[in-house]
Amino acid sequence: MIGILIGLFVIELFLVALFPGFEVPPQTLEKAPKSSGEALVTSSPPRKDVRFFVNGTALSAWLYIPEQRPGPLPCIIMGHGLGGTKDAGLEPYAIRFQEAGLAVFAFDYRYFGESEGTPRHLAWFITP
Repeated sequence: MIGILIGLFVIELFLVALFPGFEVPPQTLEKAPKSSGEALVTSSPPRKDVRFFVNGTALSAWLYIPEQRPGPLPCIIMGHGLGGTKDAGLEPYAIRFQEAGLAVFAFDYRYFGESEGTPRHLAWFITP
């Protein structure tokens, strides 16, 4: 029985490799409408630098809030990958989400980037 299941799994992997499946059509993220006809022109990213505390350790973050959007907004929380910082590529995505009318909160994990904590760039790997 196990041999049959393994055989079916191998056949499935082979078929997936040969016929990768269907294509997802590209979906655009439309910009949020502005209340005035003026374009947003800034020399620096439209964000606020924020600090918040977790168990007494100050963490650094960027907060992007769309201009002229009243009321509660959906918010995307962005954290960098292991070993990275928020400076390493999150900003273009955050700005794009902000332009689409979403709030974005991008932060550095404890011990990484502008967040506090020592040792610096600490990563825990759990092995069995």
